[in-house]
Amino acid sequence: MAIEHELEHPVERGFGLLTNKKFLAERLEAVGEDAPVINMSKKGRKVEIQLNRAARRDLPKVAAKLVGSVQKFSMKESWQPDGDGWLGNYLIEFEGVPGSVAADFELYPTDDGCVYSITHKPSVNLPLVGKTLEKILVSQVENGCDAEIDYLVEVLG
Repeated sequence: MAIEHELEHPVERGFGLLTNKKFLAERLEAVGEDAPVINMSKKGRKVEIQLNRAARRDLPKVAAKLVGSVQKFSMKESWQPDGDGWLGNYLIEFEGVPGSVAADFELYPTDDGCVYSITHKPSVNLPLVGKTLEKILVSQVENGCDAEIDYLVEVLG
């Protein structure tokens, strides 16, 4: 299921921040994560971002036993132009967990600004608790995504 966030700002302004190293670091720290390690490359209009992140979140017991009190994860994100907007995807891999959360997203113009739309796809390869852990991971990622977009809206003004 896609989650959509309407932004009252032009696509290029949102894209400019979402692919800005300084903004990404400030946003993640503002939502309570440790300072991330960020590597970014640009080839033409395509942008690749690699983030190594660490977060402290209260997790249900089944997840806390597997993941621990500090969740460390890497995120590979890619953006490419699509008409007047942008398409992208990312893959989050969690340290110590045989699973990941992938996402497809787009940022496209509207009459009032733009829309950021994202769909998350979890995958955990564990017998018995895999589906439960998938639900927990995608919930955590979606909550984090909402907080990150709230920060974007705040910075956009």
